[in-house]
Amino acid sequence: MTRFLPILLLLVLSVSACSKVEQAPGPYAMDPEEFEKWEIALVEMRIEKNEAFADAQQTPLREADVPGFEGLNYYFPKAELRFKTPLIPDEGNETVYLTKRKGETVPYARRGKVAFTHEGQVHHLDVFGPADTAGGDYLWLPFFDATSGQDTYPGGRYLDLAVDDEGLVDLDFNYAYNPLCDYNPDKFNCTLPPPGNKLPFAVEAGEQSFHPGH
Repeated sequence: MTRFLPILLLLVLSVSACSKVEQAPGPYAMDPEEFEKWEIALVEMRIEKNEAFADAQQTPLREADVPGFEGLNYYFPKAELRFKTPLIPDEGNETVYLTKRKGETVPYARRGKVAFTHEGQVHHLDVFGPADTAGGDYLWLPFFDATSGQDTYPGGRYLDLAVDDEGLVDLDFNYAYNPLCDYNPDKFNCTLPPPGNKLPFAVEAGEQSFHPGH
């Protein structure tokens, strides 16, 4: 019997590892109090961002767009597009090269992957960080979806992520924001999401294009 123990242990570990990789939660459930706090925080973030963009000293907008600026364009909040999901780490922190809008490439470290379930389908997205952390570290998720080039910026949108004490990230597409190229393509040269980070459905949450239809 003992000769089978290593095989049984290997099977248990394999099942455990697969279960971890396949964790793909559905929308994060919020009680009424938590939902209210979430919605208020989202609205406050949008107000603060609009105020920053209206400030000629710090705005990324083109000079000609500042005087008539009335605010950025957003979808209405959608709680069903918020997920709490594990970050499945990339053991090797593989260096990958992502393409910028004007053609050159830049290195990033692939930090792992997140998975979530939307309308019965499991989706996976790669998460990146800086290849060189001397200037600071962060987790960054660029993505395309079915709204890209329609209601949202053709070059995709971004999400900033953080891992909590339980190893989960708050994958909230209501916080999706545009690359700076959407506001001033002459000044900025933004990094495009990799082809593998393209969602097949319309993520109708977060920021819309600053120039709809462009």
